[in-house]
Amino acid sequence: MYSKLLLALVLTVSAFASSATTTISGTKDYGGATVGTSCDGASESQAPVFVLTDGSTIKNVVIKAGGGADGIHCLGSCTIQSVKWADVCEDAATMKGGSGKTMNVVGGSAYKASDKVFQHNGIGSTIKISGFAADTIGKLYRSCGNCSSNGGPRKVVISSTKLANVSASVVGINTNFGDTATITGLQIKGYKSGSPKVCVAYKGVQSGSESPLIGEQWNTANCIVKTTNVTSY
Repeated sequence: MYSKLLLALVLTVSAFASSATTTISGTKDYGGATVGTSCDGASESQAPVFVLTDGSTIKNVVIKAGGGADGIHCLGSCTIQSVKWADVCEDAATMKGGSGKTMNVVGGSAYKASDKVFQHNGIGSTIKISGFAADTIGKLYRSCGNCSSNGGPRKVVISSTKLANVSASVVGINTNFGDTATITGLQIKGYKSGSPKVCVAYKGVQSGSESPLIGEQWNTANCIVKTTNVTSY
């Protein structure tokens, strides 16, 4: 009896934790399971929990608190559907795919991202976020301000998304690289004009220096969002 109980415990722990990155090709449905690796604070040298190859989909998984590491890396076009981050470690997901590639985030949620939820590195690519929710975050999205061989454009499209307790801004983009942010149907808990800032422009630079802040923009060629697209709840 004891050995059977021990075996069951080992199998249960194995289902919820892994020490290595999992690479996904095709479609993987986790059926609501909780997984994770580790978390070394804001270290950018952490390995991701998942790597999504071009054309792949991950769905219905919870990434556990203390196990989010560098989240999900999307290497080309990918879909992240109904994925929940119990506590974001470094970033929830990073778009690394290049020109013409799209990372689709459909549904899901994230909690406690001290910096940003979604990091956008791939030049010429797009991140689409729809039906997502996040609470206690710095930013929802940031186009890389100081990547090596940095440039653009990068595009983000956000729709039907609900946020709470945003400490910095909803998105940050590099207007000098031609980045764009298109935002509709955004709800922010207790939102008042300027608190939090919605679409913030930066000047993108190369690795080794910090990206200078320009400021919040509305209804411009880069920040494609009107005040009517953002409501309080």
